[in-house]
Amino acid sequence: MVGFAILIIICAGVRSAMAGDKIDVPKVITKSDAEKVLGVPVKDAKGRNQNGKGGYYDSEWSYHAIKGDKWLYFDILYAGQEAPPHLTQTMFSVLPADGSKSTRIDGLGDKAIFCPTETGMAMLHVLKGDILITIGIHGLPANAARDSEESMATKILANL
Repeated sequence: MVGFAILIIICAGVRSAMAGDKIDVPKVITKSDAEKVLGVPVKDAKGRNQNGKGGYYDSEWSYHAIKGDKWLYFDILYAGQEAPPHLTQTMFSVLPADGSKSTRIDGLGDKAIFCPTETGMAMLHVLKGDILITIGIHGLPANAARDSEESMATKILANL
C-alpha cells in the first residue's frame, strides 16, 4: 500500500513537471531563423502565449517582413485535461478548413499535411498526441515553403 502511494506521488510529480513545459514559439524559432527562412529582415515576433479555459494552452506568433509581403505564422495548441475528448485530432481531421487540396507528409509527428493555397499562403499542420502545430508561410513558392515548414516543425517537435 505504501509503495502504491509513493508511485502515485511520483507520477503526480512527473505530470506536474511536464505540464509546465509549454512551448514559447519565439524561443524556439527565433527572429534570426525567420529571417533565414524568408530571406529578408523581419520585425520582432508578435503574438501571445495563453492559458485558456478548459486547460488548453495556445502559443500563437508571427514574424512579418520589414518591407514586402512575406511572413511566418505559428500556432501550437495543447488540448487541456478539460477539453473535449480528441479535440486536436478532430481539428486536424477537418483541415484544410477551406477544402483545398492537401498532401500527406509521412514521418512528421503522428500525422502531418501540407496545404498550399492560391493566395500564396502555404500551411503545414502537424498532429502529435494532443498537440496541434500549424505553421504558415506567405510569400515563398510552395516547394520552398514546404521544406522550411518541415524543418521548423521538426525543431518545434524536438522542443515539446
